Amino acid sequence: MKQTILTALVVAILSSTALAQSPIKNAANNWPMAAGPHGTWAAESDQSIPTTWSVSNNTNIKWKTALPEGGQSGIAVWGDRLFLTINNPLPIDTPLEQTVGTDIVGMCLDSNTGEILWTVPIPGTKKMPYSGLFSDNSSPTPVTDGKHVWFTNAGGRISCFNMRGKQIWTRPFESRTRHNAKQCEPILIGNQLLYVLMREPGDPLRREMKAKPGKRESGADLWPWTFVRSFDASTGEPLWTESAGTSIHNTPRIGYINKKPVVFHARGGGHKPPETPYGFSMTSIAGNQAGKTLWSYESKAGVAYVVSHFDENFAYGFDSGTLVKLDAKTGKLVDQFPVFENATIHAWNKKQNKYETHADAPFSVVTGKFKKEPTNQTSILAGKYFLFLTHEGHCICRVNTETGKTEFLQVPAQVVRKPNSPDQQLWNEHIASDGTNSRNMPIANDRRSKGDGWGHVTSGSPIQVNQYTYFPTMIGMTYVVDSQAKDFDSSALVAINDLGPAGKTWSLSSPSFAQGKIFHRGLKQVVCIGDN
Repeated sequence: MKQTILTALVVAILSSTALAQSPIKNAANNWPMAAGPHGTWAAESDQSIPTTWSVSNNTNIKWKTALPEGGQSGIAVWGDRLFLTINNPLPIDTPLEQTVGTDIVGMCLDSNTGEILWTVPIPGTKKMPYSGLFSDNSSPTPVTDGKHVWFTNAGGRISCFNMRGKQIWTRPFESRTRHNAKQCEPILIGNQLLYVLMREPGDPLRREMKAKPGKRESGADLWPWTFVRSFDASTGEPLWTESAGTSIHNTPRIGYINKKPVVFHARGGGHKPPETPYGFSMTSIAGNQAGKTLWSYESKAGVAYVVSHFDENFAYGFDSGTLVKLDAKTGKLVDQFPVFENATIHAWNKKQNKYETHADAPFSVVTGKFKKEPTNQTSILAGKYFLFLTHEGHCICRVNTETGKTEFLQVPAQVVRKPNSPDQQLWNEHIASDGTNSRNMPIANDRRSKGDGWGHVTSGSPIQVNQYTYFPTMIGMTYVVDSQAKDFDSSALVAINDLGPAGKTWSLSSPSFAQGKIFHRGLKQVVCIGDN
């Protein structure tokens, strides 16, 4: 009874900061796109919520389905259907340096059994390495409304199908010569499909792409700007393009202010993106105001490599190590929190084999000097708390957006599990993944893909279910924390879960929650997780 009351209270608290309405009709109990049923990366449920699992030990795994090739998309869920994408399968003897391609494959699976029901080709034109550290052509998560599914190939095509796999329409688009960002996830709201793209050829406001392929450090004037663009979901025809610009390092997010739909987006990030001035913008999606910039906030450093979170009152973003709190209606600065200066830090003491707490301490007590703020895309807003993974030090950070109180919890970089053996926790070290697909073929040809999934990588974005936050990493770990815990210490760490054996698991995907189950995937397989 106490647990039921507590769950109801937490759901009520978190729901108060969720959308006033769902952007997709009848989306409750489904996960229709990367950002979930509300477009907030969060869901509320009175069903059982799986928090603990292990593919290595087959704990709470309902089914597993091998994938013909690797891929990076998240999983869209509607009723008894799952949708995801993989890269076009390569011949088994393909050398590692040739694991590149233009095309992807859209897949539909039975959510109850994992059976592959149908597949469709989604061709592209831009050749991308498989399993890139930041993205590949399979990175965008499919979107569905229960009647249709939209697959996006980041290398140049969006295609719409019905639930039986019959194509309704397809639309090519131009892809930049520079890397695409994994974080620009497609968004469905009403009959609008939003995606971050260049302007069309012939658009008088378009900036031509003059940088040569592979020349990452070309001047900003040689790169085209990218923008949140809207397409008619029924036909694929363009509807509007916002004017402020959106960096490929940013994940735009939709929501409602005064019951009107808006999208929050940002400019800035590494390699000097051309869209200026760096900062944050709120753009209308509604009616004849669609595409209109409601406000913009200019930042000093343009740290846009987070998910753009906000609620009806406030919007949040990073600027030079400071979390800024903006008025969501006007863009005016309300408060700012220098989260790396004075914090409560729960750090692991390896010599004493226990946690120790540092009060009013700088983050440098964990790492010494540190270079960057959050790991790319690992931010989420859970009620009054803003959470993210740190770029260095293997810490989960929680900021109270009302008081500014900041807490860091250091966690193991990896937990190694083997049947009939105790768990082995690895602190500040890990076993590098071999980056192989289900056919035991290496396909991750970026040497940086051997990392632990923290730091210089575009991670899968976290999700929130009731009070639980799920943080996935590249080596298949998923950290589950109680975001609403009184103290953000080791007691708030609910579980550290794995997608497979250490050294054999690789994933840049976000988990999805629907119907009381978690769905997650890596290069080798997709799994269904439930409390058994």
